[in-house]
Amino acid sequence: MAKAINWSKEFYDEVVSEDMESARIAIRPGSIYYDNIYYSPNEVVDIRVDHKVVRKAVILGNLKLMKIKEISDETLTKYKKSMSNKNDLINFLSKNYNQHINEDNEVTLITYRNLEMALPDDDDPHM
Repeated sequence: MAKAINWSKEFYDEVVSEDMESARIAIRPGSIYYDNIYYSPNEVVDIRVDHKVVRKAVILGNLKLMKIKEISDETLTKYKKSMSNKNDLINFLSKNYNQHINEDNEVTLITYRNLEMALPDDDDPHM
């Protein structure tokens, strides 16, 4: 199975309507992805929603590790529309990962650019 960036089902409409020119980011709590260099520049990965492949993406640059309070407003514009500020991000990460998250928590930023939409046959038949 290819490496993937997975989004929860609430983001399906947004993920399928995103363009293929703009840089996007995924934010994951902690440093495990960063420490293990899980994604590398120019690597093609699956973009999944609720664990089902909807499109491909290419990783742009190296992963970044920073505290939530260090994330710029400009960087947050590359995240999901419903999380336009740090409080929204903190609430989402806390709920989605079932962890206490605050602005001093470190997060890993994964920058990517969407590629073509996946065909239904590309989906994992076991899901």
